[in-house]
Amino acid sequence: MKSVHVGIVGLGLVAASHLKGYASHPHAEVVAICDLDKARANQFASDHGVEAVFNSYEEMLRNAPINTVDIATPTFLHPSMTRQAAEAGMHVHCEKPFCRSVAEGLEACDAVRRNGVKLVVGETYVFITSHIKARELIDAGEIGRPLQIRQRHGAWFERERHVVEEIPEARNWRVDGEKSGGGDYPWIFDHAVHFFATAEYLMGDARIAEISAVTATCKTDSNGRGAAHDPYSIPDVDIPIITWKYEDTDCQGVWMRAERLNGKYDYMHGFSTTVIGERGMIEVLGEGGHNLLWNGEQQHLLLHREGEETRAFRFDEGGDDVWQSDIRYYSRGHINQVHHLVDCVRNDSSPRYSGEDGVHAVRCTLAAIRSAREGRPIDVHDIAPDYTAYS
Repeated sequence: MKSVHVGIVGLGLVAASHLKGYASHPHAEVVAICDLDKARANQFASDHGVEAVFNSYEEMLRNAPINTVDIATPTFLHPSMTRQAAEAGMHVHCEKPFCRSVAEGLEACDAVRRNGVKLVVGETYVFITSHIKARELIDAGEIGRPLQIRQRHGAWFERERHVVEEIPEARNWRVDGEKSGGGDYPWIFDHAVHFFATAEYLMGDARIAEISAVTATCKTDSNGRGAAHDPYSIPDVDIPIITWKYEDTDCQGVWMRAERLNGKYDYMHGFSTTVIGERGMIEVLGEGGHNLLWNGEQQHLLLHREGEETRAFRFDEGGDDVWQSDIRYYSRGHINQVHHLVDCVRNDSSPRYSGEDGVHAVRCTLAAIRSAREGRPIDVHDIAPDYTAYS
């Protein structure tokens, strides 16, 4: 296949970032747009020179001149839309979280296998430039064997003016326990798939086996809020710390959250990760990251090695489209993952982050939520296929 002709369904925050990916690939083109909001769909198509506009997903699959679907809809629609696309013979790029339960995710994966199409789950933390470089250094043996992951989540700070399109107002599905998939923990369900995917990616793809969540009551007078484009508020019960063990029992990890939505402060902005190895360590910024300093200067990645001088790296890709951050999560990370899908389709190669990977990240996230509820460590494999956070 020489050309990838794409229909994008769902015009939320990431749709514009995805479109940048297709528009910047020489062998891809967005030829159809689909959204329930007719006015928004028409405006988006007009702004980007897309001729075919649909308000029905089924109609787009039947009638649009496409061979690939980009699913940027709310989480509860991901598995069914993936399955429908696969059964229509379409390749799929689907946003995360990929599913709300293991069963519905695996059902979609089965449809992909049966119909011989490609599926890339949009786990952008695996495709962000700074993380790709960190993995490259780890694979090259720069820190020896990686043994421990330490993740920090500080506040994301938005730019005064987004570079992406106007964000739709109808985003309350994110705090709906069933539609988001997160039950009483919608923020964790939406974001923790990122954290677990990164924890495995920077541990050389080692799988997480057991997860423990620490809960805290949020008693704060803070009027803190998250990003303006999301409806989250400070919860009654928060998960500020998650720890995990890998199948390789020499390895372990921790994620710690201190930001406006849980009334805590960290001078490090956004997402950052430290990877501890036998002979060195890597500190790397992720989405919205800022304040990684070395010799008084802002850096994006630091490589420390025993007995050697520290090496500092920057990835100046034009800055982020949404966050006050030099790390370009929006939209470079999304562009990278979209290019990967296009290349997988054209070269008939296996995706770096598949549907099964997306299901596994959701399984880990469900284990974290179950641990928070039951106050004990949870074996990831004990999450039954039909277990959900909202039932």
